[in-house]
Amino acid sequence: MYTINIRGKQNPKDRNMVKLEMIFFRTGYARVPKVLNITGLLKDWDPKSQSFRIGSAESTTKNKLLFDLRTKYLHVADTWETEERNWSPVQLSHCFDEVKQTQPEVKVKSVLQMIEYLETRFKEKKRIKNNQIIDSSSNAKQYASLRRCMQMFTKEKYGKAFSSYFFTDITEQFLLDFAFWIKEQGIKAGHRGGLTSKLRRLRAVCSHAKKQGMYGVNMDAFLCLGDDIKWPETTSKAVSDKVIEKIALIDRTLFTRKENLHIDLFLFSYYTGGMANVDVCNLTWDMIQEDRIVYERIKYPKTAKPILLQKAKDIINKYKGMGYDNYVFPIFTWKHTTTVKKMCRVRQLSGRLSRTLAKACKMLRIKEKITWYSARGSFISKMVDAGNNPYVVAEMAGNSPLTIYKHYYKNTKRDEIKKQMEQMF
Repeated sequence: MYTINIRGKQNPKDRNMVKLEMIFFRTGYARVPKVLNITGLLKDWDPKSQSFRIGSAESTTKNKLLFDLRTKYLHVADTWETEERNWSPVQLSHCFDEVKQTQPEVKVKSVLQMIEYLETRFKEKKRIKNNQIIDSSSNAKQYASLRRCMQMFTKEKYGKAFSSYFFTDITEQFLLDFAFWIKEQGIKAGHRGGLTSKLRRLRAVCSHAKKQGMYGVNMDAFLCLGDDIKWPETTSKAVSDKVIEKIALIDRTLFTRKENLHIDLFLFSYYTGGMANVDVCNLTWDMIQEDRIVYERIKYPKTAKPILLQKAKDIINKYKGMGYDNYVFPIFTWKHTTTVKKMCRVRQLSGRLSRTLAKACKMLRIKEKITWYSARGSFISKMVDAGNNPYVVAEMAGNSPLTIYKHYYKNTKRDEIKKQMEQMF
């Protein structure tokens, strides 16, 4: 529901004259007044008919101006409703304003409109990685998830539509309430509810709004969230080179053809700088040079240049000619035509690969839990422990030296170090 009314009141500058305002209203939003440059005697104004009394000076001309002006704004509102656009009374009040070159544009998008804008933007955004076109549909889905979550939150917590919230409403109390609500939902479902991810996504929305000059953004409000908005400390999944060697030497006749592929993919990842699962799956022949692989990491803006070891070459040659199109490994098929389908295939394969590694660990009586992710930390830890320059290791892995120490390095030779220390001391 929306209305546009004209209200008259005594002009404080001239008590005999009327000051007219056009009042814009839409359900779920606060009323917005707009002062009109039409005036007359206060005694001639009729508040019931929202017009000047017939017979007063120039009443017919003024009433026609008021009628035409109100009709013009109502036409815009009707058009926006037909288009199912999420609009606010503030936007409607400014829709015919003349924008002066010397003044900045009035920025009045709601939080919902900004999220929908980012959602659409990422749906349409495309990147080129390793000569392949990759879309950002996964990011679009995350913004869509945030939108649905916040619509549920404001309705359940405050009994208000999320569309009525502007950036001035994203206060410390709002954020604390939102964080608590997510935790409650997580407890009901038996997990954290994606707390940190949702809070950081909302912060990204506010940050983007601030860059666009949106009114009322307060980034300092997010400081009240403390550790809730920080990623938890990551624990390296690295295992010792002895464990990797056991897996490499396991009796392959005990595994199916697909399970053998899983083991090969894991070992290939380990031998090539800890290449991530999505990068292994998207590896094409043009990325392979004589003595190294050069590729852009899909999830991060980094180029990795691992040395191509003979063991990695042997695995590549094993599957030569089996991959679809120009892909090295037989993972994708003609069905995987979009980024979303490819990402789903990678997630599916990663889950099956983890089950194959669990089967191998059970056979070998290895206690550590090993996943595809373990290959990266294991490669980095082995290279660093061997005394290699961190910058060289980082270049092979496609990370910075700080990142490899913070997230991937793990001391896997604790027993050996202890023996050396016993001799030393």
